[in-house]
Amino acid sequence: MSSLAIKENNSGSSTGALMAATRAEATKFFSLRSLSGLFLAGILTTIALSWVLGISAKASGDNGFDTMTPAPLLAFATLQFGQLFFASASALHITNEYSSGTIASSMQAVPQRGMLLGAKALLLFIVNFLAGVVMIALATVPAALSAGEYGTFDFADLVSAALGSGTYLALLSLMVLGLGLLCRNSAGAIVSTIMLVIGLPQILQLIPIQWVHDVVQYLPANAATLMATGATEPYGPGTAVAVLVIWVAVLLGAGYLRFKGQNA
Repeated sequence: MSSLAIKENNSGSSTGALMAATRAEATKFFSLRSLSGLFLAGILTTIALSWVLGISAKASGDNGFDTMTPAPLLAFATLQFGQLFFASASALHITNEYSSGTIASSMQAVPQRGMLLGAKALLLFIVNFLAGVVMIALATVPAALSAGEYGTFDFADLVSAALGSGTYLALLSLMVLGLGLLCRNSAGAIVSTIMLVIGLPQILQLIPIQWVHDVVQYLPANAATLMATGATEPYGPGTAVAVLVIWVAVLLGAGYLRFKGQNA
């Protein structure tokens, strides 16, 4: 359990210790087949749903409806459901340690709470970003094939959707990490995430008050759509990224405060 401390002393910098802690977190993450399975299920589900959306777009377009949508954005649209797989894996990465009691061992191995949380956050950010980019790149193919002329797109559309997906999933994983630290159990973290990204937007839309509808635009899922599509109303991609970062700061910051006060 002292290996990380030794590496930190030898390197003379916190960067070396952070990288060592992140490698340890990666080992824990990929050693659990359930977490890797959730990522694979999320990617396969997105690919399948993209094919279905493409079929729907072509059928509606052939019947006279305006369904022209770039194939990468058809793939991105499926993320409303697919994101739950990635969010669940991110939640389980921290809550499994609480349920099994191994969180105490982790805190003894890496006594600095900020370092330990930083390692978990860095790992989740990287794996979710890469998964989001690769997933959209793969899902665009069946979406384009099934949508035909109604899914025509250019390279800029693909880059925007892929980077938007990767950035959103990466930032969402940090929100979920914060919720996991706050709830400290899998069910609470996953349900809270579902309410945040799906439940709240649906519920608030039913309230016939304009300012409530304005607030909905600043929820994570809506900000992600604006970021990936490059839309400028009600705000642009840059503001959308800022909105997501603020959500991360609030949720992960709150989780860190609770984590910091926890006894090893």
